[in-house]
Amino acid sequence: MDTPINADDSPAAVTMSTTVEWETGSEKTPMYAVVSAVAEAEGIDPVNLPPLYNVVDPEALNALFTSDSGGVSSVEFEYAGYSVVVRGEGTVEVRPANV
Repeated sequence: MDTPINADDSPAAVTMSTTVEWETGSEKTPMYAVVSAVAEAEGIDPVNLPPLYNVVDPEALNALFTSDSGGVSSVEFEYAGYSVVVRGEGTVEVRPANV
């Protein structure tokens, strides 16, 4: 889902963010959601993105949000030119990093 964001409260500073949901215990893991969200934002197939492990350990990312992890609320990093926020409630939001 694309959502307009006003980055600095000026009318001209609107950019788009993309949000994808993930689910604990399913194939839609945080790692899957990050790659899906960036691919959706770029309008490309996920296989055309650089490996996620170049910037974050995908298995560690998934492990942070398991029910046994102690309740991590969010993790932020940059991937493929996007600022990525993975939230514990089951969403990943990406927006261009240069904004």
